[in-house]
Amino acid sequence: MSRRLAFLLALTVVTTACGDGKGPTAPSTPAPPATTRIVGVSGNLAFGDVPVGGFREAVMTINNSGNAVLTVTSLSTTGGFGSMVTASWTSGTIPAGGSQAVTIRFSPTAAGSYSGTVVVNGDQTSGTNTLAISGTAAVSFTGTWAGGHIISQCNGTGSAQDLICGATRGAFKVGSNMSFEFTLTQSGNTVTGTGNLGGTVGPVTGTITNGALTLTGTLRDNQGFTAVITSWNTTLSGSNMTGSVAYTLTFSGLPGNAGIVASLNGVTRR
Repeated sequence: MSRRLAFLLALTVVTTACGDGKGPTAPSTPAPPATTRIVGVSGNLAFGDVPVGGFREAVMTINNSGNAVLTVTSLSTTGGFGSMVTASWTSGTIPAGGSQAVTIRFSPTAAGSYSGTVVVNGDQTSGTNTLAISGTAAVSFTGTWAGGHIISQCNGTGSAQDLICGATRGAFKVGSNMSFEFTLTQSGNTVTGTGNLGGTVGPVTGTITNGALTLTGTLRDNQGFTAVITSWNTTLSGSNMTGSVAYTLTFSGLPGNAGIVASLNGVTRR
């Protein structure tokens, strides 16, 4: 082989081993992941029957399963609920992977059946932003509420002080958990029925507005006690009645009276 041919072969081998002479190629940088704000809504907003003027509450949860902060601008409803539905939280931010619990209250003001959706409005990139909601506003409603009422104050005068409030033999002394049972019928915002406070029984009347119940009435038992309701500050929420009551007690043939203040204890609709 000639020296010229050997030189050309050697040059070819070196050139092939070194590539195209431009040096090594830098590794490529992967593109960042796309920004996502994925909304989801869960919960049971089937409120069932709720008296006009009363209310019931349920909890829904808004989730963000995306990789960026979700901004919620408002909540809205369809199906004619309007101002009868309110929420404990209506706008704000939910972090990536986070959630927000929202208490929804159905406070019917007009009789009828309602069905629609709660809509979460925000800057979500995908997901489901609605949840079904339904409820029936009952203009006529009957229920028996029963439990107890714990006496927090008993202030007596005359001979009634000892018989009614006395720490030893007082029939309604402080700390006593007395029986409570009221059967009430609501028609619109008007309430009528029969009440039992610690064994005194009689007719009662009142009103209910936005869950707040007021009652008046005179109740008696067969031993000579008479209870006149002087204040009624209770709230109806679904099957629960909470709050406080006050009444004046007298005993037949006994001078003086006693003012009773009590808090409802475990009163539910049966």
